[in-house]
Amino acid sequence: MTTASALRPLEATTGIEPIVAWRTWALTGHRDGTNLLLRPVAGRSRPWRPMQVAEAGCKHTRMHSSPSVDCTCGLHGTHGLDLLRRTRCPAVLGRVALWGRVIEHDHGYRASHQRVTHVRFHGVCVRCGKRADVFAHRRFGGLVPSCRRCARRAMEAGEVSASLEVPVSFSTDEPAPAPLATRLRFVLAQMAAPVLILLVTAVVALATGSGIPLACGQLAIVVWLVTVPTLLPRLGERLGIGGTEAVRLQHRWSPVVAAVAIGCDILLTIVVIALRSVIVY
Repeated sequence: MTTASALRPLEATTGIEPIVAWRTWALTGHRDGTNLLLRPVAGRSRPWRPMQVAEAGCKHTRMHSSPSVDCTCGLHGTHGLDLLRRTRCPAVLGRVALWGRVIEHDHGYRASHQRVTHVRFHGVCVRCGKRADVFAHRRFGGLVPSCRRCARRAMEAGEVSASLEVPVSFSTDEPAPAPLATRLRFVLAQMAAPVLILLVTAVVALATGSGIPLACGQLAIVVWLVTVPTLLPRLGERLGIGGTEAVRLQHRWSPVVAAVAIGCDILLTIVVIALRSVIVY
């Protein structure tokens, strides 16, 4: 979206067809397929319920109608899908109809009324990267695209479509999974930095007889784990991994990388303490 100086307010009137736009959600629901909801991937907006028209409201003030040129309120949508592909993996790419008061930006719109007309999911399994044809349940109620082999309790696309009461499809233009060796290098590259930091700080701690280097190394690992998501797209490009595949691998393996870093931290801390005790003795 752009700054307010570049906005062009458009007032829709009776007889004008709604504007078609795209936006993203996350799909959640119970394991029995009931109470499926499309929840925003960011912010505190309310979830969209099937067959309901969403009406915009400003969470900051009630002194103006939504959307307003001088505010960021309104129901957002983009012109196309390119800006949304890296929003989240797996994201629900929804086609929406916008009408009422509509403010146009360089890359999309903010509107007062919105209805979902179609939802489209990433076409690859979030675990193995093969073609997805069903949905699998994640922890905390999330539903994600999956192949039948990786889905323990699969939910068919027809069931999701019937529950949401809108057409549902899988994307067919997603890139093929990267070769196994390339994916392995991508994951090991995430682990290399924290492991190297720990080894260096452990050697310095033993050489100086101080625990300060270890504390600094632990702080550096925390900084690395926070900043690494912004660095991974560039790493994926260097390894020849597509944007969607890089995001999928990031979400698939980030918990493992964090667990390995924390485990190495604990192990090296114990080893350093033990060696210092032996040296002192």
